[in-house]
Amino acid sequence: MKRKQIPGLMLGITTRDSVLFSGGIGYADVQNRRAVNNHTLFRMGSITKSLVSLAMLKLVGEGKLDLNDEVRRIAPEVPFLNKWENTNPVRIINLLEHTTGFDDFKLNNMYSVSRAYVSTKEIMLRQKNSMICRWKPSERYSYCNVNYAIAGYIISKITGVEYDRYLTEQILKPAGMVHSNFNLFSQYPELDVREYTGSNGNLVPVPSVSFLIGPAGSLWSDSEDMVSLLKLFLNNGKGVISPEAMEQMETSHSSLSVRAGLKNGYGLGNEFFGKFRGHGGLLGTCRSSYRYSRELGVGFVVSSNGNGLADIEDLIAAFLTRNIVVPQKEKFQLNKEAVAPYLGYYQVENPRFDLLGFAERLLLLKVEIINDTLNLNLLGNKRKIVPTGTMMFANKGADYSNIVFLTNGAKKVLVFNDRYCERVPAVWAITRRLILILGVLFSVSSIFPFVIGCVSFSLKKINVLKLIVLCLPFCAVLFLIVALFNFQKVLSDSYLLYKLENVTGISLTIYCGTLLFGLLSFFNLFFLPKNLMLFERKAVAGYMLFVVVSLFIVAVVLFLNGWIGLCTWDM
Repeated sequence: MKRKQIPGLMLGITTRDSVLFSGGIGYADVQNRRAVNNHTLFRMGSITKSLVSLAMLKLVGEGKLDLNDEVRRIAPEVPFLNKWENTNPVRIINLLEHTTGFDDFKLNNMYSVSRAYVSTKEIMLRQKNSMICRWKPSERYSYCNVNYAIAGYIISKITGVEYDRYLTEQILKPAGMVHSNFNLFSQYPELDVREYTGSNGNLVPVPSVSFLIGPAGSLWSDSEDMVSLLKLFLNNGKGVISPEAMEQMETSHSSLSVRAGLKNGYGLGNEFFGKFRGHGGLLGTCRSSYRYSRELGVGFVVSSNGNGLADIEDLIAAFLTRNIVVPQKEKFQLNKEAVAPYLGYYQVENPRFDLLGFAERLLLLKVEIINDTLNLNLLGNKRKIVPTGTMMFANKGADYSNIVFLTNGAKKVLVFNDRYCERVPAVWAITRRLILILGVLFSVSSIFPFVIGCVSFSLKKINVLKLIVLCLPFCAVLFLIVALFNFQKVLSDSYLLYKLENVTGISLTIYCGTLLFGLLSFFNLFFLPKNLMLFERKAVAGYMLFVVVSLFIVAVVLFLNGWIGLCTWDM
């Protein structure tokens, strides 16, 4: 905590019947020296999804719902679009396992500084622009908060009460979680942690922003309550759901990779972490994680109010499993004949955010056989994988399968760690990326004529027209750099996403910067050729021509992916 400058930490460790630790370390409020204790409330973020799934399974157990129910039949007012609905409908199981194919939240629909009450239905409807199936439901996993906005609404519709009230009465109280609550923002300043960011000894408090997708992450909880939740899981759902429902929660059901035999994926609001299961969460600057193992009979929870968790959860997991002897798994020989059709290059085709998908697709993963061993090669970093079946594999040293090769129609597919990748033609894939890389390099190199032009003009060696010709390309690049810097800032410090909800300095900078880059790149393509006679040397003229063509290529790629005139407040 000291090394990573984590201001406060919640910590709970328990067996099935004995609490080993419940409390905290550090400060919930640094300025007022309020220490973290076992009743300090932290933002649990996406851990909320586990409770929503418990509620869904409770309704299933009562016969009010079925995991295979079609959402269109249960709630036709949910405004999603699925062109495969007749053959591959969106089902309840798809919502809970993130296999709908929906885009995740639009960046202006994550946080707000408003403190207005929002109903479960309003929460769901606000996310309608993300509810478009990008591929067939039950095909690929792609984490999506919007799924749980819909799940929360369905709970509300079936039960006749708001999702948070139902979860409180039917899940929290029976589980013994008597201090926890579902609030979109901090409502108990005496108990809630303050949130911080910063480094180099300078912790800065940040606003407790309102979360706009309540069922996906609105839980506030303390170590005492989270230990009670861990006990529920360790005791097979006792008091809330049946052992059979608990097993359902921990099982992946709906994706192609699951049907191909890869069972260790995302269940119903329940993640796989090797020897443990559980879920993680990030909301504001609070990062949280709970994990449990019924086999080991132990579980733990950690949460911080700033600067992440610094892999503390992995340290605890390693400590709790330090004496576990991993049994030898059956060894399989690599079936070269079966794998041969799957060798080649792959790119990601299940991006979480459509807006960022083109960047994910730029990374090429090569599957190759080296010295009779199958390797995944990413940018020269080769990872050996060992067979655990004919088409299933594991990272070397791992005791579970996390990689599978399969066919989806005519496409060869590789799924590893929930990343769905499709094979692409090698020559075309490499050529496209090479053109884009050269385009970026030539575009950035426009700083040199910019500097030379400014110096030459100050020495009165060139006129204004030539100065403009030399400087305009880098001006375009500069606009884009400023826009991307601001975008990256709100993406890395995600609590700042509230600044994208409306027209603000940051959102306007992103819009203007990307728009001016596009306009100037287009303008340069016509402006420079008309003024090539200003350059006496053909090499210089040729170089400048390469620069403006490169700018145009980059601009076209960004335009096709929605990045020119990126209007974050209207997504």
